[in-house]
Amino acid sequence: MTWFILALSASLCWAVGQVLVKKGFENIPPLWNNIFTNFLILILHIVPVLFLSNFSIKIPPVHIFIIIVASASGYHTFFYAISKGEVSLTGTVCAGYPIFTIILSQVFLNERLSLFQSIGVGLVITGVVFIALPERAASKEIKNHGWILWGLICAMLIGSGDFLAKFSINHIGAYSHIFFLALISNPIGAINYLIDRKGRRFPDLTGKKALPTFLGLIVVAMGTFLFLISFEHGKVSLIAPVSSIYPAITAVLAVRFLGEKITLKQGFGIAIIVIGLILVGIVSI
Repeated sequence: MTWFILALSASLCWAVGQVLVKKGFENIPPLWNNIFTNFLILILHIVPVLFLSNFSIKIPPVHIFIIIVASASGYHTFFYAISKGEVSLTGTVCAGYPIFTIILSQVFLNERLSLFQSIGVGLVITGVVFIALPERAASKEIKNHGWILWGLICAMLIGSGDFLAKFSINHIGAYSHIFFLALISNPIGAINYLIDRKGRRFPDLTGKKALPTFLGLIVVAMGTFLFLISFEHGKVSLIAPVSSIYPAITAVLAVRFLGEKITLKQGFGIAIIVIGLILVGIVSI
């Protein structure tokens, strides 16, 4: 049950942190959210793992090092994805990442799904379709749904990244993986800076404008730490879906504190996704 408690705790952290981060997006673009996050995890991740591991960190072989780089790169798409639309919707599409994690874990880690987990995956896909369909069939309306593509790309990269993280942790342990992930993320952030020319302008951090975002980044980083630690205690094909039930919490918080609104069809899609994620992760406990 350790993995289940850690995964649920990560889900709660991500939901609260995501809403706080979204609240500050008006002042801080995704590029700088990534850069600030990378800096924060140097303290929030490296210091704890050094103490928890008794300063026993394994140096990864070249192929595991490459895997950590690939995993870290995928995570950098998250803030871009949730900035493209209402967080209760974009965050939910991103939360479909367990589908990719489960497929990869079945093929390469030999983790098999039960009947109920398979039904849950089907519900997740159905829910994504519901929230992706435009209200009208007009081409103009379809073009206004670029956030869907961002969400799906984010889900694919994060799902693949989680599988790669599990593969790395199986070889060098969670503490060593988190340590090198924190170190590698900063050079990747520098590459992100070179690519995102439009987002390079340094944000206004004066007054209280940036406070919600920084608090959100800290909470998200804490959730990621708990999530990666849980990989040592359970199957990634179960941990990833359980952690993904955060959209249910996010949707409530976004409506309550951000004033966001969702249509009946989109709300139904979110509900189906959440039910599917619960089936995937909880039925097999």
